[in-house]
Amino acid sequence: MLIQLCYVSSRIEAENDLLQDLSDILVTARSFNQPHDIYGVLYYAEGIYFQCLEGEKNQLDALFSQISQDTRHHQIQRFPDQAIEQLHFQKWSMKYVNQHGKVTRLFKKMGLEKFQPHQLNFEQINQFLDLLLKMEEAEHKPKAKVGIKNRGYQNYF
Repeated sequence: MLIQLCYVSSRIEAENDLLQDLSDILVTARSFNQPHDIYGVLYYAEGIYFQCLEGEKNQLDALFSQISQDTRHHQIQRFPDQAIEQLHFQKWSMKYVNQHGKVTRLFKKMGLEKFQPHQLNFEQINQFLDLLLKMEEAEHKPKAKVGIKNRGYQNYF
């Protein structure tokens, strides 16, 4: 049975370097998830991780048990699992979406002053996931390199 498992957790900011933690999480997730047919997305902002995983229930339950033991995750809150008929994030073993103003605006529209995913209900989680999915799709559209401002310069930061 395919399910969607979403959770939030807090990060202790003083522990390690954020970029190193994110890199370690993504490398581990991608190498584990791909051979186990697990797909998903990770978003981090304001000291909080939000992750959504999709795959077979048994695989995700075992993976979540490992995540729960990971010292980078504190105050873990697992949302109720959702049975799904199709994978939404099947393009990515683990996609990381950078902190973005569109997410901030969505949370404000939902009545939340900042990124507080632990306060989302089922409908709001789906709105958030839809936004993350659309943001990813939009990020890969190539831009034409024409005009005075777009002469092939690549911003690497």
